This record gives sequence, structure tokens and C-alpha cells, in this order.
Amino acid sequence: MTFEWLDKFQKESKKAADYAEKTLKAYKLGMKAKGSIRGVQIMSDPDGCDACRRLDSSSIYEPDEAPRIPLPECDRAESCRCIYRPVMTYQLTEESPDSS
Repeated sequence: MTFEWLDKFQKESKKAADYAEKTLKAYKLGMKAKGSIRGVQIMSDPDGCDACRRLDSSSIYEPDEAPRIPLPECDRAESCRCIYRPVMTYQLTEESPDSS
């Protein structure tokens, strides 16, 4: 998995109050700079909260439109193990509507 190190780091870190804003802002900058980032996904942990596990893990969001994690109904708050993961251009298939 390409982002295994990032997933592990983010899942094991406590979520600061500004986690969502800082993380999404960084990904948005990468997109604005015409980099390889095409959007973000929310990756829920198998042991994560029910709220994140109910989200469609295949959904790709624009950073401004992504749900803010931890989600309001998350029962783990700053210990939430759900994370944002960038979706890179090379990960998209030709059939994907986001690959244009």
C-alpha cells in the first residue's frame, strides 16, 4: 500500500482540534498547484467508530466538501482512528469520472 506509513502515523496520533482543517488545507494546496492529488478519501479503521464506517470509502471528495473528522457522532473524538488519504492521479482508472 502506497500510503501505509501515512495511514499508520495518522491513525496512531491523537486528532488535534484543527486536524481536519489543516489536513484538508494541505491537500487543497497540492491540488491547486496542479500536483498529482485529485481529491481525498476518508479511510475508516476496522476498529473505528460506526459513523465513519457508514461512509462510502470509495467516495472522493474535494477538500472543501469532505466531511470533517472526527465526525460529530464519533464516539472516540480525538482518538478517532479514521483518516484522510489523498487520492493520486495514478490511482484513478480510465473509467473513473474523476480521471478527466
